[in-house]
Amino acid sequence: MVVKPILVFDGGHLPMKSEQEKNFADHRSRKENLARALEHESGGNRSAAYECYSKAVDITPSISYDLIQVLKQENVAYVVAPYEADAQMTFLAVSKLVDTVITEDSDLIPFGCPRIIYKMDKFGQGVEFQSSRLQQNKELNLTDFTKQMFLEMCILSGCDYLQSLPGMGLKKAHALIKKFKSYDKVIKHLKYSNVAVPPMYEEFFRKALLTFQYQRVYDPIKEDIVYLSDISDSDGDDKDFLGPYP
Repeated sequence: MVVKPILVFDGGHLPMKSEQEKNFADHRSRKENLARALEHESGGNRSAAYECYSKAVDITPSISYDLIQVLKQENVAYVVAPYEADAQMTFLAVSKLVDTVITEDSDLIPFGCPRIIYKMDKFGQGVEFQSSRLQQNKELNLTDFTKQMFLEMCILSGCDYLQSLPGMGLKKAHALIKKFKSYDKVIKHLKYSNVAVPPMYEEFFRKALLTFQYQRVYDPIKEDIVYLSDISDSDGDDKDFLGPYP
């Protein structure tokens, strides 16, 4: 069997993400992974140290550029996403331009990526995720959950586009969506229950929802920038938060 990889790179800054908060979180994560790597190495656990070292690397634009030059020389396919690689990889998978996505980013699950391989090692072993088997999950009962309900649960529990409300974790978000079926009814319930919901929270939630569904990506067949999925005019006129058209 011949495997043909396609490397996907992040592109421009997405307005829905706070660049300052993301940079701070990324920097903190890299420092923590570097500390763990040094600890594992001193303890003689080379495989764990290697994994943490790889997570401590800061991929700068110049590193990406140098890698792309090598990919060109070796005739390896690549795509630079207009904005986020997560949405781009999901588009390639949903459009059946790739068979699976190899990543460490869990955001591909709420994006709706059908097949993902996590934690792949140098021997090609990893953990497979299939969206078609979500309702078989034993940790959370997702029976009768629609795709929309699942996405709203993920956003409610906290994501890159919207911080969770205090005390709101995945299990609580699951219980609320299961009971009320939609995020607007959940927010109304929380307000009636005297939970401190920020004034713009519902609007930001709506935009986070649309960003997961319709973020702009590159279509290599059309050779143009398109939405992740078809979008209607009823979703509002200002769509620049999905990524302005270049």
